[in-house]
Amino acid sequence: MSDPAKANILLVDDEPGKLMSHEVILTQLGENIVKVNSGLKALEFLLKNDCAVIVLDVNMPVMDGFETAALIRQRPSLERTPIIFVSAYNVSDFDRLKGYGIGAVDYLFIPVIPDVLRAKVQVFVELFKQKQIITNQAVFLAQQNREKEEQIRTIRELNERLNIANEELEAFSYTVSHDLRGPVRAMHGFSEILLADYQSHLPPEGVSHLNRILKAATRMDALIRDILAYARATKIELSMEPINLDALLESILESHESLQQPRAHVAVERPLHGVVGNEASLSQCLSNLLLNAVKFVPQGKTPEVRVRTDPSDAGVRIWIEDNGIGIDPAHFERIFQMFGRIHDTTTYDGNGIGLAIVKRGVQRMGGKVGVESQVGQGSKFWIELPGGEPRSVQA
Repeated sequence: MSDPAKANILLVDDEPGKLMSHEVILTQLGENIVKVNSGLKALEFLLKNDCAVIVLDVNMPVMDGFETAALIRQRPSLERTPIIFVSAYNVSDFDRLKGYGIGAVDYLFIPVIPDVLRAKVQVFVELFKQKQIITNQAVFLAQQNREKEEQIRTIRELNERLNIANEELEAFSYTVSHDLRGPVRAMHGFSEILLADYQSHLPPEGVSHLNRILKAATRMDALIRDILAYARATKIELSMEPINLDALLESILESHESLQQPRAHVAVERPLHGVVGNEASLSQCLSNLLLNAVKFVPQGKTPEVRVRTDPSDAGVRIWIEDNGIGIDPAHFERIFQMFGRIHDTTTYDGNGIGLAIVKRGVQRMGGKVGVESQVGQGSKFWIELPGGEPRSVQA
């Protein structure tokens, strides 16, 4: 059985002695030597096998070398297979032209010089192997391309389905959250009315229950507002422009009593570097970080917050540093997730959405957000935004 890793060299001659002689000469090449004693058997072999080169005797009975070569050339797959004619006598120029006309690449005459035959056959064997390598590589690349195209189609389909699902989920979340606010506000309002008008007529237990309802309604309304804020941060288109951070921080501090003295001390290291972002989105992000900074402090301790900016490779990094309770580094990833609380509501109120809003808003402005902290040593949250010209960011 022939080795498929080796090239086939086909020897065609009606004389066994010449076949054996040629085989001995070519064995040193280490390829598959195939011997047949007629043109018909050569054609039968070529119907099922590829060949690097054919060494074909011109003078054979029944079907000579010229006729055999002509029939070989009729098959498209064999049109370029090299044929070396071997003749026992010098052929005429007419016969040479005839041989070359049907695809012969060379003529050799008996007695064949071994080194010449071996060298000529070796050239065609190497060319054949190079062609096989190129063909195999082309087949492999074509298969890879087909697989990549299929993967791309699959990814596109999945992305399309995911986008549709996300749009439906966002629309559902927005609608449900928006519609929930009505009943919650009614619950809150009627609880206040009951406490205002009928508190004196209710037993202490009833007043306690109403206060619990009122607090629960307040927490629920805050949760719904934050969910709506996250949905807006995810969906709305953001226009980008240069932002004066000094003016923006001043506005935020004036808007929240919990950020003002004597309840907290917020130090801003002016002048702050300007950034490029969406003012409304950045205002929400900074407000959330500042309110967290003054909220998560030990009981009885006055919040101390420092706001500063540093140039960075990506643009400008805004730092918000506090003297709070700090965060275990193991929770850094969790705190930026939806509902990623690490404290119970009895200790620190909140719903765990604020930092998720910050992360989403910063990402949509083309920036990054992170934190440096240790438990008991305060936290340093940062937002990194690009500088340069204004640009538009779409969902």
